[in-house]
Amino acid sequence: MSGLIWLLIFVGLLTLAGSAALFIVTYKYYWGERGAPPLSGAERQRHKQEELQLRANQIERARRNPVKSRTPSFWDNRKNS
Repeated sequence: MSGLIWLLIFVGLLTLAGSAALFIVTYKYYWGERGAPPLSGAERQRHKQEELQLRANQIERARRNPVKSRTPSFWDNRKNS
């Protein structure tokens, strides 16, 4: 009977350790450094301007380097110029 009690205690301790590890990881992920308070008005505006500039760069890069499609033929694997 003593062996069964020790086994239950061991399983309980492992369960508590696993739950604690899960809680710590979840807490760090959702409420740690990533869970910073919302940006102020000026920071939000600066962040929005940066995003718009990055998007404009993406659009310009896509315009300069268009996607080259392939021919519909299965055996012709060359890209169209």
